Amino acid sequence: MDIRVPNQELEMKNYITGTSRGLGRALLGTFQSKHPYEEFEGLDRPWNDLSKDLDRFVKNDFGIYIINAHYEWAQTELLYKLFEANQNRECQIVVIGSVSADGDRKAINKYAIQKKALDAACTQLQLVKSDCFITQIKLGRINTDMVKHIDAPKMDVRNIARMIYDVIAMNHKNHYVKSITIDNKDDQ
Repeated sequence: MDIRVPNQELEMKNYITGTSRGLGRALLGTFQSKHPYEEFEGLDRPWNDLSKDLDRFVKNDFGIYIINAHYEWAQTELLYKLFEANQNRECQIVVIGSVSADGDRKAINKYAIQKKALDAACTQLQLVKSDCFITQIKLGRINTDMVKHIDAPKMDVRNIARMIYDVIAMNHKNHYVKSITIDNKDDQ
């Protein structure tokens, strides 16, 4: 499957935030194995902390930009900045959201509210006429260090990375996935 956006005048790169561990690492590995000759650059913490100097993360030379790393409100802020800088060119911004935004975790917490804001931002920007399209992928619990303390069913990070790759591969200039939820069917 070819997931590249047609090359314009710039040489296209691809970026994934938060690739030092967990889902980001699995995503980077999946994309690199399926497209070994294309550039996929990881933007990692702590060297590239989303909460500090957010403008460093704003790029305009990408075909695909996956906003994976979560750091409070930085995901939402980065989404807006990337969209504003790229809305008039063909590209994909893929945002990793959470089912926590839907309130199905039976508890109110700051993380859920931050993901709800991200969800609303994606919906708003998807309605704006643009050549850059936004795909939100809302995930349930994945088996990573971040949730290892939670005694509940968790999805395999490598399987989720492959599913995200497949969703991105379906996107095309004339049609694309705006939002999709991937969750464990046993997680009620």
